[in-house]
Amino acid sequence: MTDFVNEKWLAAGVLALCGLEILAKGIVSHTYRRLLRAVRDMGHSKHPLMKMLCRKFEACYQLRIGVPNVDIFVEKYLRHYRVLGLTFKSWEGFCNLCMLLAMLGSLGGGIAAMVMNLDWRVMLWSISSGLAGVGAILLFDCLFGISGKRDMLRVDMIDYLENVYKPRLENEVFHAPMMEEYQREYFEEAPGRSDKVVDFASRAAEPDGIEFTAEEEAVIRDVIREYMG
Repeated sequence: MTDFVNEKWLAAGVLALCGLEILAKGIVSHTYRRLLRAVRDMGHSKHPLMKMLCRKFEACYQLRIGVPNVDIFVEKYLRHYRVLGLTFKSWEGFCNLCMLLAMLGSLGGGIAAMVMNLDWRVMLWSISSGLAGVGAILLFDCLFGISGKRDMLRVDMIDYLENVYKPRLENEVFHAPMMEEYQREYFEEAPGRSDKVVDFASRAAEPDGIEFTAEEEAVIRDVIREYMG
């Protein structure tokens, strides 16, 4: 035991645990970045999670059961999503375990060095290695903000499903005649296409037409294109 502490193996083990936690956090952070890129165009994304969510969501409406709580729907699939065979919760637990072992090892090494009357530099090295490792972990957390990325991903997914996909599916399934009339009124008929947007110029020329600024037209066009898929 004395040689283990005196030869700085304990301090090296503490630093190794901290490095392992940083590596694990890096894997999780990279995964969240990939998911955030995929959710930007969730309706057309090729990412397996996004495709599965949209298919499951659509199937609920095809079966006419709907999705009353989109928040829980998204949270369920996020919690079951696996990275290298582990869920995000498992990765979080692994990181917490590494942090705990590193702190206990650092503190235990310092106490052991003091009890065994070793050189004060051994105790200092043991404690400082723990402080340096934990400091590096905290710096990584500040720079990459894994929890913030998860919240951002969750909000983006809920926003698309709740505010874009859900109204579209509700209209297609429960209000099909109204949607057909809407298509005829606002969209030009073209085979295989439904992305024609409102002809603002002709609408504004009508007696009761509403005039739009160029900026308003651009926003409305984007909303309609997104809504109509």
